[in-house]
Amino acid sequence: MAATLTPPLPQETAENGDALEAHVQRILGSPQFARAETQRRLLEYLWQHRHENLNEYALATEGLGRSHSFDSTVDASVRVHISRLRRKLKDYYQETGEPEMLVIPTRTHQLLVVDPHRAEHSEAVESPVEPLVDYRRLLWIMCAVAAVFAVSTVWLLIARKGAEANAPQPTAFWANFLQGNAPVQIILPTPTFFQFSNSPSLRLRSTSVNSFEAMKTDPVFAAMTKDLGTPRLEQSYTVTWDTLAAIDMARYLDTIGNNKQRISFQVTRDSSMLMLEQANVIALGTHQTLEPLNQYLKAMNFTLSLEEAEVVNAHPAAGEPARFDAVEQSTERAVRPSIIALLPGRKPGLKVLILQSRDTAALVSMLSSSAGSNSIQEMLRKNGNPPYYEMVVQTEMANNRAVRSWPVAVHAFRSGAPNSTM
Repeated sequence: MAATLTPPLPQETAENGDALEAHVQRILGSPQFARAETQRRLLEYLWQHRHENLNEYALATEGLGRSHSFDSTVDASVRVHISRLRRKLKDYYQETGEPEMLVIPTRTHQLLVVDPHRAEHSEAVESPVEPLVDYRRLLWIMCAVAAVFAVSTVWLLIARKGAEANAPQPTAFWANFLQGNAPVQIILPTPTFFQFSNSPSLRLRSTSVNSFEAMKTDPVFAAMTKDLGTPRLEQSYTVTWDTLAAIDMARYLDTIGNNKQRISFQVTRDSSMLMLEQANVIALGTHQTLEPLNQYLKAMNFTLSLEEAEVVNAHPAAGEPARFDAVEQSTERAVRPSIIALLPGRKPGLKVLILQSRDTAALVSMLSSSAGSNSIQEMLRKNGNPPYYEMVVQTEMANNRAVRSWPVAVHAFRSGAPNSTM
């Protein structure tokens, strides 16, 4: 009988080192990485340190420029960026047709060079064959093997059907959102900071300044920074609680998806309207950190205020208040308003889910529970089941932890998807 030997991973030699370097530079300069500055920087760092045992702290402080106070137990940004880089590499190889040579194995942050042709170059080693063969005995053995295989196959099919039957089923809310086979892209907010030429170690943020152009419209911020030198936009950070909420959302979707839907992460800084034509989008943040989706936000009736202390109702329906205010019940308990909006993407069947809140984890918990999803569906049923809508949700907080969430108002969203670029 023949045994197959798999050759080892390719070693970097003087002969192939230049080719590998050229391959990496081709990826870094590709359209897939053109708007992904963070992923470019991270890939370059991983390539330069591919022979070292890297930890999250080194990746954060050296590869991503995080401060030396970085703590991986509360900041998941390294894992998020590694996941996004892994997806970017897959996209590059799928879209260019080049052999896959660079991989980041799941649950690791190590860049590996693999041999794309190892399956094609496997070698067969022949062992001596007995000169006499008892064909009747061979036939009996083959029949016995076939019978065992058939029984095993039936058992596996029964086990698989049992597992599918016991798998969590999507609620009506998620069955609607996940309809079809479109991938899901979760967008994390990257707040707008500014760095200045005269004080390179200083980074400033004003929640009323969410783009480079908006600096001129905030006289207080302009006065504070006029002596700091030339400003430079800095958007290297994601919001910790939004990042953790997004990871919980991805884990939940993994349990109810149809396994054909690909879940990936993106940040608002690198986002473009092109994603609205390619995927179902989930965006988390506040009215300020979701600035790249401002064309949607401007078309909405409900607006989360600057301090996240109220939701403004631009056109109240009969019996609705003009504002949904936060209520401080005590030093430990409060009720805070948030917004859930299901809006159209830029191609038929695609959707955009916007979660606006001071605490997006509470909205994720609501949407990933049967009771929460059912309360949303009941509110929609009472209001005519609009296909696209925006909804105000109240969340009771105790010691900064969500106790319960419930919908209080819903308006149909009748505008289309924005046509201009972000």
